[in-house]
Amino acid sequence: MKDDLHLVLKHKWFEKIKSGEKTSEYREYKDYWNKKFQPVADGKKTIWDNIIFHDGYTNKTMKCELLSVSLTKEKNDLNQIQVWELKLGKISN
Repeated sequence: MKDDLHLVLKHKWFEKIKSGEKTSEYREYKDYWNKKFQPVADGKKTIWDNIIFHDGYTNKTMKCELLSVSLTKEKNDLNQIQVWELKLGKISN
């Protein structure tokens, strides 16, 4: 059984994902996230099936299916040139 990836979001982004308006979550291209996501993007590991999003540091959570992890240079809400994109699927709660 695979673990769930836990990520903390600001309330604004949590609600946009919950409403279906936001279908990808982004993380900076930096050492911390590179070590975590590069093996997954390369297809060497599939660690997570789901992401548990936390609405800030509250008890409010939402579980989303994780479809893929990849590097992208497409426009993103971090306004950075290159970021990790986590494509989201169905919300299960």
